[in-house]
Amino acid sequence: MANEVVRRIPPKQRTRPLGGNDLELYAQTAARLVLAARLNKWYPDPFACSDRLRMLSPSLRGTAYEGVQLDLVSGLPTLKDIMSVQADRQIAEEFVRDVEARLRAGRAPTPRVAAKLAYYRNLLKVSFPPMAQIDVRLRRVLPEQGAASFQVVFDRFDTADGVFVRYTLLLDQTDSAWGDRLLERSGDYTQQTAAFRELLEKYAQDESEIMFLLMGKMEGVRVTEVTRGRIGPLWSPWAPAPPDWFQGGSVFVLHCPLDSASIGFQEDMDQDPFASLFKDFLSAESRPLVEEAGARLGYKVHKERKFTCTTDAVDVLRRKLQEAGTRNVVYCA
Repeated sequence: MANEVVRRIPPKQRTRPLGGNDLELYAQTAARLVLAARLNKWYPDPFACSDRLRMLSPSLRGTAYEGVQLDLVSGLPTLKDIMSVQADRQIAEEFVRDVEARLRAGRAPTPRVAAKLAYYRNLLKVSFPPMAQIDVRLRRVLPEQGAASFQVVFDRFDTADGVFVRYTLLLDQTDSAWGDRLLERSGDYTQQTAAFRELLEKYAQDESEIMFLLMGKMEGVRVTEVTRGRIGPLWSPWAPAPPDWFQGGSVFVLHCPLDSASIGFQEDMDQDPFASLFKDFLSAESRPLVEEAGARLGYKVHKERKFTCTTDAVDVLRRKLQEAGTRNVVYCA
């Protein structure tokens, strides 16, 4: 994968500081690229992700923060910096209310408080869902089969790869499995249990096929589809593409990969030039085992990747993708 080239950076160099005009350009461009990708429901919320990145820009944060640490694996800010925006939004309303009360009482703010006041006022213009959340919805009841069908959406920030990720699962659970309280059903409502959350957090560590294989071993649960959508990595002047791609300039390229394992696919398809099918990574001894499991569970795998980039990157990017022989959507922003 392309980001595996970046991963060869020694651990001590995994991050680098970014601030000032560089951070302004980075944050505003990254936020714009996320929205330009025209992401569908299989991806994390693009508006929330865009706002989280945009709010890191000095023009909105002022001097409340000195800058961010950029993760050179993903090209995105570190989880700590992204979470700082999330945490600030949670206290913004109370902070603004308290400071404005002091202003009405004639108490002048210090320069630092004034900077934070402006930043928190900007934060009040946006809202964020939780960084990690699980939404379980009852799709239909199957009385003749003694089962119910669910859709599960799990959003999180992947700390290993440093990207935003969404897993979407379609599964059927039999009545006999309800005794284990994996998913609770009451009328038309579903309620995730602690056991199910633990399973998701445990299995949602890699691509969709691996999660399908792991959950396919569960008694009383039949998985029919797992899809993983990611926002990132992001190539930029501070976390650049591999050396043979672009020659200097302020090139930005956002990757939005999507992989899915589903019983609805007729055959495997790989249109991601930076990834291969899971079985292709396996040894001669391990591959037959995975192929047998895949045949038993009845799924096939699709992989694709769309891109958004700045205008100075589009021609080179499209030429490289054409050389790779894959069909990819490229948006320019």
